[in-house]
Amino acid sequence: MYEAFYNLRGKPFRLTPDPAMLFPSKGHKRAMSYLLYGFDQGEGFVMITGAVGTGKTLLIQTLLEELTQRNIAVASIASANLDGEDILPAVASQLGLPYEGRSKEALLQDLKQHLTDLCARHSHALLVVDEAQTLTPSALEMLRILSNFEMRGRALLQIFLVGQTELRSIIVHNRMEQLRQRIMASYRLEPLEADESRAYIQHRLHAVGWNNDPKLSPEVYAAVHHASRGIPRKINVIMDRLLLYGYLEELHGLDQAAVTTVLDEMRDEMPDLPQTLEPPATPRHRDEPQPQAGATSERESELATLEHMRNKILLQLMREELRMKEMLQGVPAPDPIMDEARAAAAELQRQENDAAIADAKSRRRSRDRK
Repeated sequence: MYEAFYNLRGKPFRLTPDPAMLFPSKGHKRAMSYLLYGFDQGEGFVMITGAVGTGKTLLIQTLLEELTQRNIAVASIASANLDGEDILPAVASQLGLPYEGRSKEALLQDLKQHLTDLCARHSHALLVVDEAQTLTPSALEMLRILSNFEMRGRALLQIFLVGQTELRSIIVHNRMEQLRQRIMASYRLEPLEADESRAYIQHRLHAVGWNNDPKLSPEVYAAVHHASRGIPRKINVIMDRLLLYGYLEELHGLDQAAVTTVLDEMRDEMPDLPQTLEPPATPRHRDEPQPQAGATSERESELATLEHMRNKILLQLMREELRMKEMLQGVPAPDPIMDEARAAAAELQRQENDAAIADAKSRRRSRDRK
């Protein structure tokens, strides 16, 4: 509707994920580096988490587009409260295997044989599970069993878990140590910072031919970032309504007053939603126990320690791999993937330092309480 009025080639703020619109924020570049590194390792789990609307699904779609030229079999599941009985048929279906009327044992054998055949043809198998926080503990355990399939020391299936932030807590609260030990890399997507939010809006507008019509005042960027809290999907919702408002009012310049009007209208239409448009938290699974406060703190501390140790090992592996590649290649030509790997290594070093500082503070607080 407003596209013709502003001479745009399309809608810049669609809610449906579009890899062509991916904005390379610092967080998304780091997450992509972890995914590519994990994929190159070809085993275990890679876990990407983040709040609703931070761009996890878009990130995965972009990754799969990058992998289209490789010899890879991809099974992608958008889970919806799948349990241990549902997950195997879902995986089999995505890999083109018959599943109706098959027992769990038969499906496991079918999947192992299929993955073995792929490996014999030098093909890589990847399972991507989106909305993984809705999986029951029994479904997560079944995925761990699938990740154990191997042939001559090579894993037959690699699994990417993509979900909301509570996915970490689900794994901790259910004491899934075996699964946690199989997670070789993990990253949490954070909301965009104010400067990234501005760049994100302009990136989307320029992608459809924006030529500063409508002109956006600096206050618009600040107000949208504040109202959305840097969540890309929320930015899309607000900006789409703002452009529609500008079209209806025949405005070629949008300012703080326009944003305020739009936000007020949206809150009047959706009174049950908080001002940040944040949806309610995902309900806990019925078979998931309610953790006590003390136990939660202890388990989350345990998870943080294990993640710190894993990231430290991963950092060493990444450094060694980079060193070996540079030795073999001499003076290497510019390589974007290698650059991303170096950036990921630097990020891991930062996380390691932050974890060490946090651990020291935690120990000091513990001593003070005693």
